[in-house]
Amino acid sequence: MAELFERGAQFDALSERIADGRAGRGSVVLLAGEAGAGKSTLVSAFARTVAADTRVLVGACDPLSTPRPLGPVRD
Repeated sequence: MAELFERGAQFDALSERIADGRAGRGSVVLLAGEAGAGKSTLVSAFARTVAADTRVLVGACDPLSTPRPLGPVRD
């Protein structure tokens, strides 16, 4: 896998949240940015790095429908 350019700080922050979860301290991560900023790429790459020993659940919005608040979470 190619290394993501200038994403070390984000990987570190996500790794800290995984460590918190394993220690019984849950958390939520909000990843925000403009379209095309690399949010999906970052999350996909990170999920691949932890998938061997962490349950990874994936949800996504349907790009062709009208968005509803928290739609992927509700589904």
